[in-house]
Amino acid sequence: MKKVLLLSNVPSPYLTPLFNKLGLEAGWDLLTCYVSRWSSNVGWSEVQARNFVVNGEVVLDEQVSWLKALGSQWTAALALLQMLWQHRPDYLVIYGYTRVPQLTALFWCFITQRPFAIGGDATYYADNASGIRKFLKAYWLGWIARQAAAVLVVGKASRKFWEAYGARVEQIFETPFAVDNDWFAAESQQQSAKAAAFRRQHGWEDKTVFLYAGRLIKRKNVDLLVSALRKAKQQQAVLLVVGDGEEREALEANASGDPRIKFMGSASQQELAFYYALADVLVLPARTEPWGLVINEAMACGLAVIAHWQCGAAVDLVAADNGIVLRSFTVEELAVAINTLAGEREKLALLQQQSSLKIARWSFEHAAAAIRRAVESAGRAEKLRAKVVATPHDWENTQ
Repeated sequence: MKKVLLLSNVPSPYLTPLFNKLGLEAGWDLLTCYVSRWSSNVGWSEVQARNFVVNGEVVLDEQVSWLKALGSQWTAALALLQMLWQHRPDYLVIYGYTRVPQLTALFWCFITQRPFAIGGDATYYADNASGIRKFLKAYWLGWIARQAAAVLVVGKASRKFWEAYGARVEQIFETPFAVDNDWFAAESQQQSAKAAAFRRQHGWEDKTVFLYAGRLIKRKNVDLLVSALRKAKQQQAVLLVVGDGEEREALEANASGDPRIKFMGSASQQELAFYYALADVLVLPARTEPWGLVINEAMACGLAVIAHWQCGAAVDLVAADNGIVLRSFTVEELAVAINTLAGEREKLALLQQQSSLKIARWSFEHAAAAIRRAVESAGRAEKLRAKVVATPHDWENTQ
């Protein structure tokens, strides 16, 4: 049985179910390791994060209590070395390439000549390194691309990123970023009656509800969306802002006096499904968004989407058949998009139907199958190399 060690930063409602599916279906002895249980950079609370480790996954920085004085990254790296020594995996799947534990895993593979797959959410359009940092990054990622047995890309912009650093076609495996499409579709449908009652309560039966869901931080450009809604002449439009963060106070000040804009605060996944049932259009105007899984969730719930063309998910999932692709970061363009869709019930219905159809293949099943192919391809390559080496020897023995 192939022994595989999978390393990721933190458990999440997005990657953890995928890894669990791999463990159940791949036929491997799979050990899943997380650097830490939670990070302040993720969009859920530390309390919620404790629900994401359920099947014996290892949280590395919790393994040896006396090492914690070194800090999470170094503690996790030392615990990982212990896991590697004890487990002796045949193959590593490594998500990320800059943090200490990931660097430890990469150099362990190099020293032991173990094959590995590299994955992550980096995309070509969010790659803004310059100067000496760009030079060092090119050298480092070029080395990784040459050493990797497989490169796991999550979409077209991710593929373009790795190709720019030298990844070869035969190395690249499409492993789509996914959410539990079935759960979101079913849960939003289950909450549709509650959502309809909410609309009636607020007098929104004939309104088009636009939704932003995510952290309220600068790079998400929620300020552009609020300003665009205020500028839009279409009175049929309503904007719900779901989430919290450092920009909330400024955003609420900007929206002050416009009854069409409502701030709903942070939400759990179940509460998000309610907002998806309530809304018609998801808007994600972020400037540098490596992917944007909120687009997957919204499409699974049958929403049309407005997003910028450089957003990772929008490159693959959003087009004129299911929404509007923004070409700039201007209030004017967003206002036009809102005016275009507000009140257009028949057009919206067609866009929403297409969203549901397009998201179907962006599933855990497709992603898990791609990772299995990537790992198994290393075994086939080893057999081929062994055959090539053996052939001259076998020929000599027949002379």
